[in-house]
Amino acid sequence: MTIQSAMSDLNQSHSPTIAALALAAALLAPGYALAAPACAAASPDAQVLAAKTWLTTAVYEGDDRSTNQVERYPGVVGISLWDACSNRYEYFDPATGRSRSQQGGAGWFFFTGDRQYQHTVSDNGTQLRRKMEVIHPTEFTYSRQVTKDMREGQPLVTIHVVHTPYTGAFQVQPSAGIGTK
Repeated sequence: MTIQSAMSDLNQSHSPTIAALALAAALLAPGYALAAPACAAASPDAQVLAAKTWLTTAVYEGDDRSTNQVERYPGVVGISLWDACSNRYEYFDPATGRSRSQQGGAGWFFFTGDRQYQHTVSDNGTQLRRKMEVIHPTEFTYSRQVTKDMREGQPLVTIHVVHTPYTGAFQVQPSAGIGTK
C-alpha cells in the first residue's frame, strides 16, 4: 500500500477505522519511512548541544582571556550531555565520570527566542540564566555572574565558561530521560 492509496481510501466511503489503519500502515512501512532528522522541532542551539558530549575546558574572569581560571571555579567544570528531544541535561564529574544528578546536576533547559540566553532548571529547583556567547559544533561558551571564586561574601564577577567536545576516556552513561549519544 502507498501513502497515496491510503489517502484515497480516507476520501472514500470506507470505514474511517479501516482507512486510518491503512494510512498508519503506509506511514510505518519501511519503504515509506519519513526522512526527517530526530527532533526536527528542537531549536538549532539545542541540536548543536545534543550532537556532542561537552567538557568544560576554560573559565575566564571578566574581560581577561589570558589566564584560564578553571581551577578557581570547580562548580562550573564538568562533562555535560544535552538531549534536544526532551530538553533535559545532565552533568558529570570530569575526574570520575560519575553523574552529578543527585547534587542538582540534571534538569531541564531552554533557549530564549532571541537565542541570547539559555535557562537551566535543575531537578532540585535551582535556576540559572546564562548568556550565550558561542555555540557551534566545536565550542559552546556562556557567561554568567557569580561571586568571585564562587565563595560567599565575595563581590560578583562575570565568568566566561568554555566547553569543547569531550574526547576523554570516560563513557558517561546518561540517567533516565537523557537520550543516548
